[in-house]
Amino acid sequence: MSEPSIRDRLTGGGPGREGGQSMISAHSRAGRTAIKLIIASIIVGAVFSLLGIGVAEFWRGIFHNVKDFVGMLGENLGEVVTTLLTYLIIGAGIVIPIWLISRLLSSRK
Repeated sequence: MSEPSIRDRLTGGGPGREGGQSMISAHSRAGRTAIKLIIASIIVGAVFSLLGIGVAEFWRGIFHNVKDFVGMLGENLGEVVTTLLTYLIIGAGIVIPIWLISRLLSSRK
């Protein structure tokens, strides 16, 4: 029996299978993930709204608590770690949403 072509391997096609099946399942998984994220966002948004907490206020509180904890570990070490955590949080706030958007857009191709 012959080896499946590269195209068949990439699209899930080949003997007894229609081409493109794996691409369709990838799209449906992305769709299900998007729906789950939307539902979770609505639930969390409703809870935060009921509690009177805003997004910026929430993250500011988290960062403040982490900063206080690190500050207890030591002045010099605390400053270095706090600076690194600040860079991490700021960078992640930019990088992760862009990555998620690019991942969602690339899965539609």
